[in-house]
Amino acid sequence: MPYRFVTFAALALSCLVIGCAKPTPPAPSAFAGFMADIAQEWAQDSPERATRLGLARELAGRDFTRNLDDRSADAVARRRNMALRRAAQLRQFDRASLSEDDQISFDVLSESLAGAAVGARFAFGRFEQTGAFSPYALNQLDSAFLTLPDFFDTRVPVRNLAEARDYVLRLQRVAGVLDQETARAAEDAASGRPAPLFVIDRTLAAAERQFNTPPAEQAYVTGLRRKLEAITGPIAPPAPQEPGQAPPPGPSADVARAQALLAQAESIVATAIQPAHARTIQTLRSLRAGAAGDAGIWRLPEGAAFYAAALAQQTTTNLTPDQIHDQGAVRVAALTQELDGALRVQGLTDGSVGQRLSILSRDPRFLYPATPEGRAQLIGDAQARISAMLSLAPKHFAVLPAAKLEVRAVPALLEPSASGAYYEAPSLDGASPGIYYINLRDMAQMTKIDLPTQDYHEGVPGHHFQVALAREQKTLPLFRRMLEINAYGEGWALYGEQLADEIGLYENDPIGRIGYLRWQLWRAARLVVDTGLHAKKWSREQAINYLLETTGDHPDVVISEVERYAVWPGQACGYELGRAEIVRLREMARRALGPGFQMKNFHTVILANGDTPLPVLETLVQLWIARAEVNPR
Repeated sequence: MPYRFVTFAALALSCLVIGCAKPTPPAPSAFAGFMADIAQEWAQDSPERATRLGLARELAGRDFTRNLDDRSADAVARRRNMALRRAAQLRQFDRASLSEDDQISFDVLSESLAGAAVGARFAFGRFEQTGAFSPYALNQLDSAFLTLPDFFDTRVPVRNLAEARDYVLRLQRVAGVLDQETARAAEDAASGRPAPLFVIDRTLAAAERQFNTPPAEQAYVTGLRRKLEAITGPIAPPAPQEPGQAPPPGPSADVARAQALLAQAESIVATAIQPAHARTIQTLRSLRAGAAGDAGIWRLPEGAAFYAAALAQQTTTNLTPDQIHDQGAVRVAALTQELDGALRVQGLTDGSVGQRLSILSRDPRFLYPATPEGRAQLIGDAQARISAMLSLAPKHFAVLPAAKLEVRAVPALLEPSASGAYYEAPSLDGASPGIYYINLRDMAQMTKIDLPTQDYHEGVPGHHFQVALAREQKTLPLFRRMLEINAYGEGWALYGEQLADEIGLYENDPIGRIGYLRWQLWRAARLVVDTGLHAKKWSREQAINYLLETTGDHPDVVISEVERYAVWPGQACGYELGRAEIVRLREMARRALGPGFQMKNFHTVILANGDTPLPVLETLVQLWIARAEVNPR
């Protein structure tokens, strides 16, 4: 029988009432039940996460296929309480009595729940099932009205008409979810915690685009049509009939049911979801009056404490904003010097490094045409580069993921506010592939200079290897296959960029290596800018100007990035801090093992344990070193 936590609550209550001795820690065997319960609680709290993961219903403990995440204020409070409750329950276990594998799981949970528990003190903004938190319930990046259309389109399975019915029943819940998020944004603003004005305006523009899209053209409907037609064949509207003409044969029963479901979905969008969009728009317009232009979290009540907690949660370190800011400035200086030399080799000698990078970025030789053919070429080049890297991977990795990787364009609705690229994880059941999304909103922003490094970061050996391999480690507790640790994931992807350079992929591509160095420079600059915005009271304009001068990147790219950092405090710091720690651990292992060091084995240690807080990652590498020293090959 799985371990249940009502026993802890009952014990605590009885001690308060009658007094008792210190409780006996749970038996080590109970820890497996504890971990299983956490995974199940996360799955039950997030039907969307359960769907994305491809969880079997028995693992989730209930049917989730007709539900969406509860985004009400009560649900967010429940998640905060969940984090506090689980952190307290974990402390009841005696770590020393656990097996070595369970001790690692204990440490992963301890680090993760500690960060989540600190964030749970703040009664505003967003709080996720696994503990990540951010300040604004409505924003231009991950509001439900932005994420749900793509969720229904790409992640909700429709393999038969029964699942199509579940799809429509789930669609009926969208309007309520949108209203929940809108209400929380209004409540936070009323308590003195509105989003910055530019965030409200970006979010408002996105909501208006969604509202102005006819129901039949929204992804909720077009995605369902595509999936239904894969089952039944074309779903055509009734053909016009001349007076006196015999009626044509009716559609088959399956086609008729598909037509009815599609019509029902379109009606839900028109009569329920679009009015919810209108309410979101109305609320956002009303929030503009009380919004300020300052970008940083420092301007909110408890802002400094919120940022310190967010930094700790996003980086899994105890570094202060000043330490992170200074570390970023030092690395920016070193990379700027290296780029100066690389640009001089290309004959670019005048102006700052940023100015010369800007000139290079506008060179027509390195731009894709802003045409359908140009976009198709870009996607094809990315796919070909990933395929080439996959063919080289066995030289550097002992284990490769089984999950496939697809390259797709970012959905049109998300283009204006989304980052340049992002990765969508494969499902645990293998039904859905990993997806590398590329933003094609402006072809001048996606140059041949930068694209190779982006491919290595988002695809192979970056996020696809990191996430897919974690999902495929069936011996790990389920919660570790579900967990997302920003500094680990983004740190590995940035390390993957570095690995591509180290194995010689830019030897005959000096322009591509300049792009690699600029991407490294970007991540160092993020340390400066994120802490500048949220701790040093930089303005949005100051941050934009710094990045323009430092990176020379397209102004629209820079603006989108700065506005992203404003919405996700601390997240941007995970990249460089994570990369630096993985490199440090690699060199520590290399020094300790000498000729016995094997890069393939190091990569297995890093990737085969799921997303891991950086302190636990060090423990794993130390254990590997100790075993290798005792049992040299």
